[in-house]
Amino acid sequence: MIIQWCCKGLSKLNREDIEQILTNPTGLLCRDWNSHSRRGMPFPVGVAMGRLTEENLDRHVNSFNSVEPSTGRKFCEVTPFISLSAGCVDRDVAARTNITHRALRTALEFATTDYSDPAKPACPGWVLYCYVVVGANPAVRIPTVAEEIRELNHGRAYSGWYWQGEVAAKLHVPSAQILCAERYEPAPDGRLRLTDLLLNLDFCHPAALLAERSML
Repeated sequence: MIIQWCCKGLSKLNREDIEQILTNPTGLLCRDWNSHSRRGMPFPVGVAMGRLTEENLDRHVNSFNSVEPSTGRKFCEVTPFISLSAGCVDRDVAARTNITHRALRTALEFATTDYSDPAKPACPGWVLYCYVVVGANPAVRIPTVAEEIRELNHGRAYSGWYWQGEVAAKLHVPSAQILCAERYEPAPDGRLRLTDLLLNLDFCHPAALLAERSML
């Protein structure tokens, strides 16, 4: 197992929403769980775990807005996966060089872009810093292990979104694994400016998960 640090870009959320993610033990929720929570309904964990399949993971990455046959709803509304970015290295064969796509840059793009109308200017957004556990092999059915989409030996099917450096968490990322949240807003010169920082005082460092023991 590997402890993988990631970023998550969130748009259209206010400070109170972010504080809720940091203080509620369930932390960052998948779209399906979040929808049930907003409506005050219990989350059908068993149903969501049944959606942890290779086919649905591919839909989450490559066909996010496709229609779910069983419900008639868009898959993005019922996905049990959470897209995180860990960055990646892409290869430009023609130029004989490698290109690094940073996790923060990808998260900022999601945090400050209005995807309902790409023509709109940049908007304020938040970036969460968190960690998840990833395995040496794909393990889509196991909810506590995130899937390293960016690892080409795992996700061998072609994806036009490889540059996003995606790691897919499942169901939720507990608040104990979220270090902090940063707020960015567009500045007059077109750059993004850091305007707020929220630290998670209940953050649990992943040292306990590492293969290291203290002396007795």
